[in-house]
Amino acid sequence: MRLLAIVCVLFAALGASAQGADLRAERARAEQQCAAKSPDCDWVATLSSLERLSVKRALAARGYVVEPSPWGKVIGKIEVYNEDVFAEKNRLLRFFNHFHVTTKEQAIRREIVARPGDVWNQLQIEESARRLRDPLFSSVIAIIPIKSDQEGKVDVLVVTRDIWSLRLNTAYTVQQGELTNLSISLSENNFLGRRKVVAAAFTMDQGAIAAGPLYIDKNFLGKYIDFRARVNTIVNRDALFERGALDGEGSSSTITLSKTLWKLSSKWGWGTTFTHRYAIDRRFAGTELRNLRCPLDGGECELRFDPTTTPEEELLPWIYDMRRWGLSAYAVRQWGTKVKQQATFGYSLDSQRPKLRSSFPGTEEQRAPFARAVLPRSEVTSVPYVSYALFTPRFRTRSNVNTYDLAEDLRIGPDLDVSYGVGLEVLGSSTNFQRGGLSAGWTVPWCRDGSARLSGSYSTRWQGGDFVDNSLSFNARIVTPTRCAGMRGGAQVARLVVESTLSSRWDNLSPTLLTIGSDNGLRGFNINEFFGQRLFGTQAELRTYPIPIWVFRAGAVAFYELGGAADTFRELELHHDVGVGIRALTPQTSRELFRFDLAFPMDGPDRGRPQFSAGFQQEF
Repeated sequence: MRLLAIVCVLFAALGASAQGADLRAERARAEQQCAAKSPDCDWVATLSSLERLSVKRALAARGYVVEPSPWGKVIGKIEVYNEDVFAEKNRLLRFFNHFHVTTKEQAIRREIVARPGDVWNQLQIEESARRLRDPLFSSVIAIIPIKSDQEGKVDVLVVTRDIWSLRLNTAYTVQQGELTNLSISLSENNFLGRRKVVAAAFTMDQGAIAAGPLYIDKNFLGKYIDFRARVNTIVNRDALFERGALDGEGSSSTITLSKTLWKLSSKWGWGTTFTHRYAIDRRFAGTELRNLRCPLDGGECELRFDPTTTPEEELLPWIYDMRRWGLSAYAVRQWGTKVKQQATFGYSLDSQRPKLRSSFPGTEEQRAPFARAVLPRSEVTSVPYVSYALFTPRFRTRSNVNTYDLAEDLRIGPDLDVSYGVGLEVLGSSTNFQRGGLSAGWTVPWCRDGSARLSGSYSTRWQGGDFVDNSLSFNARIVTPTRCAGMRGGAQVARLVVESTLSSRWDNLSPTLLTIGSDNGLRGFNINEFFGQRLFGTQAELRTYPIPIWVFRAGAVAFYELGGAADTFRELELHHDVGVGIRALTPQTSRELFRFDLAFPMDGPDRGRPQFSAGFQQEF
């Protein structure tokens, strides 16, 4: 029945997307006219369907008239229209607006880069929209020019639509018939209408539950300072659900305070962070703890797929205690116009102290080999560091890639990040070392709203005369456009999204694993089913455009996945699956999609057996 429902939605979505193709073609034409500064520019037509509805309601309510030619004119006034969360003509839905405090105009104005007296600058207008387009607070952000009552000037209309803030936020993942991850927060996401978050948060993974207060203020004291704090108590998941017992495992906290580079012209920024986590670390294979095969006589422990043992061996679960904390501070200087450059100077102090649990299930002879196999190194690192980054401040706005009918910002062009740090015993490090990292990428626009990106990264550590803790990865991602010059049939009814990843690790001083499975690239297989030091994965999805259904948006996907992991590329075996899925969005309550997928493995012992998974956001 699940498969039948998903297939029906897939065909319905294709049909509805065909009907919406003309609207997308109209939008593309309007964008071209406005980009060419044509006096016939229709600013409303450049918006998505959700944005159009909000802007039309704002124009009707206030009696504003769109200014088609704002170029070269001085900005007179900036008008803000904050729409109700439920603006549709439905009394039942409008009732819920009483439980939401609409964002104050002052909080919106603080995020706008353009100011009265400035000459209309489309880049500043787009940057203001990017600032306001925050998934915590807003579902719709649209900024258009309107006629001014002052001769030779133009006014700016900022239309916003809040996400309903007083709510029980949830995010979850269901895999292999079990709830593997769950996040719940009872929150006021727009405290006093000032775009601040106050919440009681609850986060559950496969082994533990963390609960505690959360506070986020992205404009602390109105000074563009980002302040965030979360403190958690951690308890054992199985003890709570199986015995109803609060079996405490530790605590964690994160506190950050940073002066952000809140606009592209900002020159200086700084930040400081403190984190700690004193708790239990676990590794999972599927829905059970990952096991190591350990000889009873104290021989070396091994990871294997085969769960059977001989009388001289036993399986021991991958679990240990960890005490980890870190403190860091940095200052950053930004400069450049066509190419933005950033130089950062900072210092980090980190400590990690792993140890076997007092309830270690193995024999005394197995303790040392088990510790060598699973425990990260115990150390303190004290590292002054510098980094350099560059990017091109060029952006495209599109929709229907990561979410539905909501604007998404894509930065295009090259980007580079290089870092170098020195661990010094004289400053408290356990040992002297040097570490460095390099990441680079290039995003190329494809027609109106498609893109192609290629990126790579490498990190290493020089210690004791050797390069250790080496990590290398490459990533390629392609998003096909809605419409392209010369494209047959005009706007398309679906888009193809493809992403490939290749990763490798070697000479690590601590045990590490690259894993792939139902939670990260092979939905037809078990969680973390394949593991090793080398990994390859490719995912391809054909995604329909959304169907408007009352206040909802819905669509479907068909996908194919290929991937595997092993200790060497020679040993790496590739596995693949196919499947279909449903995507849905309620823009009044969240920017994140609901995801329901049904995957079929094409090889292995469970070949053809369906695997159902559900969660939030697009798979990739």
